Amino acid sequence: MANTNQYDAGRNIQIDRQHRLSKLQEAQQITWINLGAYSSIMVAELIIGYLAQISVLIADGLNNLTGVCGAAILITGLKISKRPPDSNHVMGHWQYENIAALLSATIMFAVSIQIFVDGAFAVQRFFAGHTIRPNYWSLGVSMIAAIIISILAKYNSLKGQQLKNQALTASGQDLKSDAWTSFGTFLSIGGAYLGAQWLDGVATLLVGCLILHASISIFRTTIMRLTEGFDPKDIDRYSKTISTIPGVLGIQGI
Repeated sequence: MANTNQYDAGRNIQIDRQHRLSKLQEAQQITWINLGAYSSIMVAELIIGYLAQISVLIADGLNNLTGVCGAAILITGLKISKRPPDSNHVMGHWQYENIAALLSATIMFAVSIQIFVDGAFAVQRFFAGHTIRPNYWSLGVSMIAAIIISILAKYNSLKGQQLKNQALTASGQDLKSDAWTSFGTFLSIGGAYLGAQWLDGVATLLVGCLILHASISIFRTTIMRLTEGFDPKDIDRYSKTISTIPGVLGIQGI
């Protein structure tokens, strides 16, 4: 006898909701790890950057400040997303996940503009004869930041795909750009240490470009989801799958 439970729409909706909730819980735990890593790296880079007056290291620290804010926003968004449906949100609060990613991208965009300004001033100071004095601490913290953030970027991206979680996917993109930024910061400080003082301002401007690019990428993805955009390739795939079901004569639309 056929299992009638498989045709119970209400039962399937509850199962789907439990799966979503468990994925959101796991995503929230990963985001807490991101928050802790970003906070530690940010504090170290800003302290050393201001003490040594290294613009590119300060820019990287400010970039990681956006990571702290972004992680906090994502944690809040994921928490709200787990709320059950109510009279105002009969389908649930799932879209708060995308709203959190959009707010995180907004912060990234704003900081990228600030970093562009810092880079311009750093270039101006170079032409005015100002020199920076990088040390082993600045080299060490930028390299450690690049390694830690690279590991987190890979982990967030893999889990984002596995859990089909937009917040983690956006976080993975942000972390990836941050990893390249920190690695570029390390190379810039190393170059300045060897005498290429101009690298400080130029690298700061490049950091701004990387953050700006990442923010625009997240903007495009989250706006597509919030406006109910859908990939036409998925529609074709669904149509082919439905057509293989016995008894289906044709598909009027999806």
